[in-house]
Amino acid sequence: MQSRTILSIAAAAAMLLSVGVVSIASAQDRDRDQLKTDQQLQDKDKLQTKDQLKEKDQLKEQERTRERTREQTRMERPDRPQHEKAERAERGGAGH
Repeated sequence: MQSRTILSIAAAAAMLLSVGVVSIASAQDRDRDQLKTDQQLQDKDKLQTKDQLKEKDQLKEQERTRERTREQTRMERPDRPQHEKAERAERGGAGH
């Protein structure tokens, strides 16, 4: 009778141990999957940040190019002072 009780206890302990091992293993798998997911999200964020920085740099470069073009245009044909523009308009209107 005692041996049967001991066997029953041993069998129950073995079942509980196997359930515990399985739950630990599944918890580890879950943690590992979560870490992979987190890493993928971080990698995606890094890529987005890199893309945003590239885009920002491209916009800055476009603005610099526009500014250089404006400066070159000003150097090729400088703006006339305001009083010259007014005098020419008056002369043009008076001469007709």
